[in-house]
Amino acid sequence: MNDPAAAPAATTHVGPLGSTVHVLRADPDTVAALAAIDWNRHFGRVWLDPVRGLIALMSPSFPHNDLAEICGDIVDIAANTLRRTSKALRSTRLRRRGDPPGTGVEPDCAFYVGERAERFRLALMEGYPAAEAFIEHTGPDLVVEVEITSADEEKIERYAELGVRELWWLRGRRESREIEIDFLALGPGGPPRVLAASEVLGGLTPDDVCEAVEPVRSSGTRTERTEAVARIVRRRRRDSERVREDDPPAYAASVTRRSDAPADG
Repeated sequence: MNDPAAAPAATTHVGPLGSTVHVLRADPDTVAALAAIDWNRHFGRVWLDPVRGLIALMSPSFPHNDLAEICGDIVDIAANTLRRTSKALRSTRLRRRGDPPGTGVEPDCAFYVGERAERFRLALMEGYPAAEAFIEHTGPDLVVEVEITSADEEKIERYAELGVRELWWLRGRRESREIEIDFLALGPGGPPRVLAASEVLGGLTPDDVCEAVEPVRSSGTRTERTEAVARIVRRRRRDSERVREDDPPAYAASVTRRSDAPADG
C-alpha cells in the first residue's frame, strides 16, 4: 500500500484515451467528510477511499465511455449465449460494509455472473434495501476498467479487497482503434494473476473480446450486436470442446509413461 503522506496532495493525470483524473490525498477523516458531497454532479467516475486517504475524480472522455458501453454489451451478450445468469451493476459505487457512506470506488462496468447473480436476483425481489446490503457484502464476479492510469493503479488492490473475482483491464489510445486487454484473477492478500482465458465467462479470451469490439461498435441494432458476440462465443466453446476431445485420457498418458520407463533389472 502506498503511503499517503509520501505522495503529492493534488495531482492531475490525462489517460491515453483523453480522460482527465484529478487525485487528491487527505487524511481519513477529511475523506469521510468530503464523501458527503455529491461529486457525481461534476465528475463521471469517483473514488473516495478513507483507508488510503485517496480521492480520485475522473471526467471520462467519449472514447472511454464508448469502450465501456461496448464491453458492457459484450459481457451481457456472452453470458446470455452461455446461458448464465448475469446482472449488470454498471458504475454502482462499491464499498465494504462499515465504510463511511458515500465512499467507495466506481468501476466502468461491474457484473454478477452465475451463482452470485442468482442470489442478487433474489435479493432484488425482496427490495432495494436487501439488494444494497447484498452489494455491500458480495463483490461482483467481474469488473471492467477501460483506463487505469498511474494515478489509480491501487484500484486493482481495492477490487481484490472487495471480493471481485476477475478484472478486465482495457487499454487504448484516442488516435487509434486498436485496444489491448488483460484478464486478471483477483484475490485478497495476493497479487493479481494474469489469465489466458476468463474463469467467469466460459473461457472467453482477451483476443475474443478485442475481436468483438469493432462489430459491436459498428452494429446498428441490438440483434446485430448479439449475433456478432454470440458467434465469437460459440466458436470459442467449439474450440474448447475440440481441445478437450483431442487430449489423451489420463489413464493413456499414465500407461505411456510406464511403457517408456526402463525395465527393472
